[in-house]
Amino acid sequence: MIRLFEEYVESADYKISVFFKELKSQIEKWFSEGSLGAQGCELEGDIELSNYNPMEKFLIFNFFEEGQEENSMFKYRVIFMIRIDQMKGDEAQAAQAPPQEGEAPVETPAEGKALEINKILLKIHQFDENNVEKGELVEEVDVEDIKEDFLIDKLGQLKDTSENPEPDQVDLKDDIYQK
Repeated sequence: MIRLFEEYVESADYKISVFFKELKSQIEKWFSEGSLGAQGCELEGDIELSNYNPMEKFLIFNFFEEGQEENSMFKYRVIFMIRIDQMKGDEAQAAQAPPQEGEAPVETPAEGKALEINKILLKIHQFDENNVEKGELVEEVDVEDIKEDFLIDKLGQLKDTSENPEPDQVDLKDDIYQK
């Protein structure tokens, strides 16, 4: 059987690479032109795209924020992670290309499907000025939700939990940082 038309399917690595490059550009704007920059937050170092693990791809960046008390500073590490084995095939796209007249429908194997990035794992670590971890937020989020306001909201949630720990987790050192 001769195929006259064969659908081009981008690899998962390529899709993730393009997605992370676009996200990196957005993050840089958040700190240079956006609300994060206006609030005194500054990127620390470069935004890293990590491909060392074949099944998990990471975008990692660090930034710091001046605290409300004099000479206090909070550092954050934000990690976006995509697992290739959790990317979803786009069945709707495959269904849109009906077979030509006289052709039998062709079933595409799972690895041949057009993979989409729908969900991404977000991890935010908060550190004090002595690089002691104050809090961590881990959440699976929809890709469409990843915007500057969304990140600011998540930072606020993390600050609330780190500044007001559960009563059984309070010690003298933590009391210093509470309002």
